[in-house]
Amino acid sequence: MKKNLFISLVLLPIFGFTQVVLNQVDDFEDYTPRNWTKSSSTLPNQNITTGGPLGLNDNFLRVQSPANGQLVTFNKAQWMGDYYKNDTSGRVKYISMDVRNSGTNIIFLRLAFTNDNWTGTDPIFASINAIAVLPGEGWKKINFPITETAMTNISTVQGYTSVFSNVTEVRILHNDSPAWDSDPIEATLDIDNIMARSTPLLLGVNDFEEKKKMKLYPNPSNESIIFSSNENLNENFKYNIFDLAGKQVLNGTSKFNEKINIKNLTEGNYFIQIETKKGEIFKEKLIKN
Repeated sequence: MKKNLFISLVLLPIFGFTQVVLNQVDDFEDYTPRNWTKSSSTLPNQNITTGGPLGLNDNFLRVQSPANGQLVTFNKAQWMGDYYKNDTSGRVKYISMDVRNSGTNIIFLRLAFTNDNWTGTDPIFASINAIAVLPGEGWKKINFPITETAMTNISTVQGYTSVFSNVTEVRILHNDSPAWDSDPIEATLDIDNIMARSTPLLLGVNDFEEKKKMKLYPNPSNESIIFSSNENLNENFKYNIFDLAGKQVLNGTSKFNEKINIKNLTEGNYFIQIETKKGEIFKEKLIKN
């Protein structure tokens, strides 16, 4: 009897540890990677003990990939379990985090989820829209919706609830298309304060101003550019590119955090203007090299 009770007491924390709950946070202050790991031993994840979003002595997770490697980290522990929940008040609808690109290449960040308890091909859902994390912009807060309209099935005909009612693995990865694995990239991604939420990330005044500030990157560029935002935005916008004489040389529609191809422009200086559905206009000088 005592042995059975001991086993139960030992197992209860483990089971609780492997079930996702609202408002749980991985802040990496325990000096471990918090079960965020990689399939390759090349450049393993690191817990960095200072320099997080709060500055001195704020720990964070560093995920790296070598040249032509995969930037992906996964969790099969505390982020497993029932995200969907029949009780909608406990449903996990968003995952927010602080991120920083400490490398030199643009990272297109997505989430992916699977339930591997199926015979045959496991169902996988991935973020429809990536969030562009730019080199040199420092720490920023980002927010991934993981509702059915924000995710896409990339493997089988199994539905959304077949995965999100029993998630067995969560991935954070780089890819400019919805995927389970990363595109090849040499990169260093810093992550902190991964949080399960029922509502979108609430932004303070300073964060709200930063969110509104759209960024053009890279500039100069010879092939493509993106307009980045701190949020995962899938709203279309119109863009027009003018030469210095005011002649329109390129136009079209795009989305935040997605590439606009400019490789057919001749080298020189231009102006690009975008207009959102709300009528917001952003104009920036563009250098094509």
